[in-house]
Amino acid sequence: MNENLAIKGVSKAKPRMTQAERTALSDARMYEAAMQLIVERGTHNTTLKDVGERAGYSRGLASNRFGSKEVLFSQMVRDFNRKWASGLKGFVEDRTGLAAFMSAFDAVEYFLMNHTIEMQALYILWFESMTSHTVVRRRLAANHSAYRRDAERWVREGIEEGAIRPSIDPSCFAVEFAALIFGLVYQWLVDPSAINIHAVFQHYRRSTLEILAERRP
Repeated sequence: MNENLAIKGVSKAKPRMTQAERTALSDARMYEAAMQLIVERGTHNTTLKDVGERAGYSRGLASNRFGSKEVLFSQMVRDFNRKWASGLKGFVEDRTGLAAFMSAFDAVEYFLMNHTIEMQALYILWFESMTSHTVVRRRLAANHSAYRRDAERWVREGIEEGAIRPSIDPSCFAVEFAALIFGLVYQWLVDPSAINIHAVFQHYRRSTLEILAERRP
């Protein structure tokens, strides 16, 4: 009988999802719902009940799954960090020095332009974590350290390779780079229509190359 059904073009039933797959799917949907709510309302006015309902589940699922907003937000940051690490690796590949720095800059712009809601939500969460959400704040501090460490390493490599002027202070430049990204995003969140992300990134690329690049005789 099964063979006859197959001959007639009747497809077999799709295999049922495992519990782990169902959990991963519901987590992803609740992360997405939480991002939407954070952008609309901020973190303090986003409740676990609303997250569960916006995701299409019962109002109690998010509470049962995460227990608190602090845990949900922390897991959202952890999930984003994994995506960012994978995306950055894809842009930088095996590049070093100045080329690696510019590729990383391309990655930042790509995420802002193509994962807009997620980036808006995460930055709102990070900024609001300064007065609450202790675990998120600690994760953010660790992120900042990693960003500065990467930028500093690329500048040092560029100096060693002769592509970046030796007068550039790697640690100071790394702080300036992080300040540019977070400051730019802060202005963008406050008034998106006033900030042309692509134009600012293009200008920063040119000005940064002028500052960093070693002048050939």
